[in-house]
Amino acid sequence: MLDPPESFQMKPINPTVNEDPPALLGSTSWDGADAYETGDEFHQRATAFFAAVKWDQLVSLSSRLRGGIPCTLGEKFSIGHFNMVRRILFEDGISWVARLRLPRLGTAVGDRDTLDEARTLKVEVASMNFLQTKTCIPIPKIYGYSVDANNEVGAPYILMDYINGSVATELRMAKNCDVGLFGTFHQDRKFREQMARIQVTLSSFEFDRIGSLYQDEITSEFFIGPDAETGKGPWMSSMDYYADLANHALQDCVANAGADVQTSWSFAVPVLFKHLISFHGHDITSEGPFKLTNRDFGAHNLLVNNDFEIIGVIDLDGVMAAPIDMVAQYPQLSGLAREPPGHIETRPLAIDRIARTTPKFEEYKNFVETTEAELDPKEKGKPTIANLLLSDAASIVQGLLCYAGHQKFVNDKWMEAYCKLLRKISSPQDSLS
Repeated sequence: MLDPPESFQMKPINPTVNEDPPALLGSTSWDGADAYETGDEFHQRATAFFAAVKWDQLVSLSSRLRGGIPCTLGEKFSIGHFNMVRRILFEDGISWVARLRLPRLGTAVGDRDTLDEARTLKVEVASMNFLQTKTCIPIPKIYGYSVDANNEVGAPYILMDYINGSVATELRMAKNCDVGLFGTFHQDRKFREQMARIQVTLSSFEFDRIGSLYQDEITSEFFIGPDAETGKGPWMSSMDYYADLANHALQDCVANAGADVQTSWSFAVPVLFKHLISFHGHDITSEGPFKLTNRDFGAHNLLVNNDFEIIGVIDLDGVMAAPIDMVAQYPQLSGLAREPPGHIETRPLAIDRIARTTPKFEEYKNFVETTEAELDPKEKGKPTIANLLLSDAASIVQGLLCYAGHQKFVNDKWMEAYCKLLRKISSPQDSLS
C-alpha cells in the first residue's frame, strides 16, 4: 500500500452524541418495520428477524465490553435492505448502535455481494477500521463484531459508536427541501464539497492490485483480497478485472432479471462494455497503482446533522482498490446521475431535470479538482478524478454499473450510447449527436 502525502488532512467533523435531538434527527426518526408496507416480504423479514434476535444477550455483551456499565436498548430501530440498527444507551450517557446483518432475501433489490456473508462483513469491518484510523473521515469506531450467524446474539453484528444524525436522503425528504437540494443553497454546496473531500481522501490511498479491502486478524495489517461483488480476484490489471466484472454482470442478469430484460438487445451491454473499455479505459494494461474507492458512495450512506453537514459515513462494504475510471464516478442518489453519452431526451420533465442538474456536475468536478490540488500539487500530467469524471471511460463504467439494476429502459439507453461510442471509435470525426 502506498500512503497518501502527510500534508493532506480532511477537516474533522465531530458528531454530537447523546444530546436531546430534533425529531427529524437520529434514533428519534427511526420507524422500524413501518418503513415497509405491512405484509410485503421486507416487512415480514423485519418483524421475524426482530423477534428472533436475542436482545438480552446483546445487552449483556455490550455491558461486558464496557467493563460492566449497565445499558438498555432504544425502543425504535432503523432498517434497510441489508441491516437492522438499534441504539444502545449506557448508564453513563454514552451511546452505541448494534448493526445486525439481516438474512438474505432471494429477490432483494441491489443485493450485489457474491462473497459469503462472513467475508462481506469482514470487508466492511476492515474498511471502517482503515478509514477510522488513517483518515479524518467521520467513521464510527468499532467496539466489537461477530461474523457468525450462530453467535450468542443470533445474527452477525457490529457494535459501534452512535452518531446523532440522519441519512442525508431521508432528511431532505423529511424537510421537504427544494428539488435537487440538500437543505438551503449554501447547505447544499457545503454538503457536496464535503462529499468531494471524502471521495478524494479515499482515492489518496493506492495499492498494487484490484480488490476489496481486508485486515489480517493476527497482524492487523490491511491488504487487498477477493472482490465482494464478483467473488474473484485480486487482479493485477484493470482489463482482467473489467472482464470478470462484465461476465459477472451478465451471469447475474441471467439468474435474476426479468424476461423483458433478458430478451432485449441491451442484454448484451456487458459484452460491448469489454470492447469499449479496452479502447477508452485509462491505464488499462498497467499493473497499478490502483486507488481506493467506495462503490456505494452517495447521499444514502451519509449521516448529516440538521444543517446537512456530514458527520458520519456508513455502509462501507463497497470499499475497494479499483481502476481510475471506476474511481471517477459521481456519488449515487445525490442528484448527479449523468445521462448516457449522446442520449437526447424528449420528455419535458426529464429535460427540466437535466437542465437543473448539469451545473451540479461542473460544481462537483471543481470541488474534486480543488481537493486533489490540495492533496498533491505535484500530480500534474497524471489522470485525475476531476479530469475523468465527465470522460467517455467513466461513462462506460457507469453504464455497466447501471446494468446491474436490471431495468430494460435503462439498459436500452446505455446500449444505444455504447453503440454510438463504438461508431465513434470507427469514425473519430463523427460526433455523438
